[in-house]
Amino acid sequence: MQGYVADLIEADLNQSRAAFMAGAASFLAAYTDAFDAEVGEDRYPGLPGTPAKTAPRDAA
Repeated sequence: MQGYVADLIEADLNQSRAAFMAGAASFLAAYTDAFDAEVGEDRYPGLPGTPAKTAPRDAA
């Protein structure tokens, strides 16, 4: 019986930990977006703001 209860407690802790980590990750993503919008920090300095254009396949 004790092993069963310990397994239930462990499963509950793992589920709580996973929910907390998911919430923390979404909070950090939202905070990062808000910070970048307000401060305008360039995450990748030196790279162009627009994606590079690819050459057509028959260019060669």
